[in-house]
Amino acid sequence: MIRVVSWAVGFVLLFLFFPVRVGGCSESPVTVVSFDSGTRVVREIAEALSGEGCSILEAYPRGSEIFLGLVSLLPEGSRIAMIEWGMRRSLGHHPGRAADVSVDALAKWCVAQYAGDKRYPVILLGSPNGAVAHLGALLGAPLLTTSFGLTFRHPPIDPDDLASYRETSLAAAERIVESNPGGGYEIVCHYDPVHDRSMVQAADFVRIKLHDLPDAYRGFIRDRLAPGGTLVTVDCAYRWPQIALAERIFLQIGGLGAIDPAEYLEEWAPTASVEIRRESEWGCPEPFAQAVIDCAEELAIDWFEIARDHPAEYSLLAYEAYLSCDDVRPNAVLVDSFNHQNPRTNLVTGIPGLWLPFNTADGLDLVSRAWSGKDVDAIYFAPLPSFAGSPDTVTIEAWEEHLAFHGTIEWIGIRPDKHPADPLAPYRLARAMKSLRATYGQETPLHLPVEMLKRVLSTMP
Repeated sequence: MIRVVSWAVGFVLLFLFFPVRVGGCSESPVTVVSFDSGTRVVREIAEALSGEGCSILEAYPRGSEIFLGLVSLLPEGSRIAMIEWGMRRSLGHHPGRAADVSVDALAKWCVAQYAGDKRYPVILLGSPNGAVAHLGALLGAPLLTTSFGLTFRHPPIDPDDLASYRETSLAAAERIVESNPGGGYEIVCHYDPVHDRSMVQAADFVRIKLHDLPDAYRGFIRDRLAPGGTLVTVDCAYRWPQIALAERIFLQIGGLGAIDPAEYLEEWAPTASVEIRRESEWGCPEPFAQAVIDCAEELAIDWFEIARDHPAEYSLLAYEAYLSCDDVRPNAVLVDSFNHQNPRTNLVTGIPGLWLPFNTADGLDLVSRAWSGKDVDAIYFAPLPSFAGSPDTVTIEAWEEHLAFHGTIEWIGIRPDKHPADPLAPYRLARAMKSLRATYGQETPLHLPVEMLKRVLSTMP
């Protein structure tokens, strides 16, 4: 049975991890990672603004559901092994393709997601995270992200082999720098052998972080910001130890969760000195934030910033923003996690969203902080099926015990007995979101005027 399933699912897994093509950009055939946080936030906002899209299923080829259904019949260890097998054979580009990366093309991909000639009263610029996706949807504001994730294959390695990962990721990053000599960006090679253990065996994850506004962003602001509109900088200052590998190239060991950065550095000791910098996935480079201010002043555009030290602070802000909207359903909440979200559904149904960076132990604290002093009756919970048994992942039983104090739980996407290795979770998530929209759809979607956002900001620490 396992052999039959392996051959059947093998075909689809060769497509499953294909990234998203940089649409409309002939300068670069290299593609962004469809499941990366930066990519998904842009796409989720675009869907919320247009009312069209299929959320996380954009990362999955047609026909894959039946094959992943076969995988779901296997024991947990075999399910994880099949996903890892697929990653080893198909995740990421050939490392030589790093020379084809165009930073300008990545920026063009971002603005191309907001097709048409509609003008927006607000444009967000800066760090992408799921809470920013909620804010962008509420404001009717596109996000011009500062972050683009790319993956490049390497020979299979032990996930604890930091030296090999450093060597291959540095080589890919150097090729990108050689092909993009103009500056205006940095590259962080992100190595997380705990939360991304399956991925680091097969591919290098490099994240391009903009330091300046590309021409595509400046043109979008000039052409698509409505008269009297506002620029909003998402200036997340979340910090993490990083190692300088070369000019504009850095290495980060570990990432956000309930594991302290010092624990990573103790377990995977680097051979070079570390410096504390804006974190790879969630932090906004200081030069980018300043570039937004400079652009706004140059074009005489109103602007303000949403500056926070941690992604969770944006989650609390977005949740309060939902509660300030007319026609919101204040006693319900849709808790989503990482890229398993769909703000379009929140707008249509009036159900506020509370985003968790991951369903790790720090998420329990975030839920408690968000709901302190509030009454919550219906909880729709969409945890991330991470396929990783990291020590800080919260079990389904612990979530049930914690959430039961607040209200009735309805699992969205996952089957509790399959979590966290549930291959069909994205398909259930998409169907559940569609069902929520059909059941609770309101005549007028939620909307948050920018002045109301400012008032919410003034009430929060």
